[in-house]
Amino acid sequence: MSETGGSDPRAAHLRLRAFRRGDTYERLFRHPTPHPAGPTGFCYCEGSLLRAIAFHAKAALLAVFLRSPWNAAKLWMLRRLGARIGKGVYLSAGVWIDPMFPELVTIEDGVFIGLGARILTHEFRIDEFRAGRAIIRRGAFIGGGAAIACGVEIGEGAVVGAFALVARDVPAGASAVAPAARILHVRGEG
Repeated sequence: MSETGGSDPRAAHLRLRAFRRGDTYERLFRHPTPHPAGPTGFCYCEGSLLRAIAFHAKAALLAVFLRSPWNAAKLWMLRRLGARIGKGVYLSAGVWIDPMFPELVTIEDGVFIGLGARILTHEFRIDEFRAGRAIIRRGAFIGGGAAIACGVEIGEGAVVGAFALVARDVPAGASAVAPAARILHVRGEG
């Protein structure tokens, strides 16, 4: 993980740029920020109007392609935005990939991503900004509605169950599932 002390915004942006280019081996970029309700220095909305419009155009274009019924079109657009996509990858309807840094996404050969799954490449916390590579290794299965957090690697042949929130690496061949619903109390029974 990449952490720094201090809060020099220029140095932080240079480190983030190097991270996005792949100049570092880390999977997670972290930088301390003030509360996200104020300016953090990392939100596209804090820059120029042109920068905000460009981001929204990219996000809208990606959303249109990801809603498309044609898998090849989805994969083509992701590759154009810098994502590394292998062969035999299938993205179901409604898959959402973070438009902020799609170049941080790697999906290897033979991966299936289910209906409405989400892959994040950045997040704001109360006191820090994070950007991270989302890596899904060969033959992994991501169930519908699952969410993969930034900086997470899903191992080869791993299974992520429907609606699971994955905030830690999943080893090769392992399964990560959401907690099953359970009945806590039935009205009228004592």
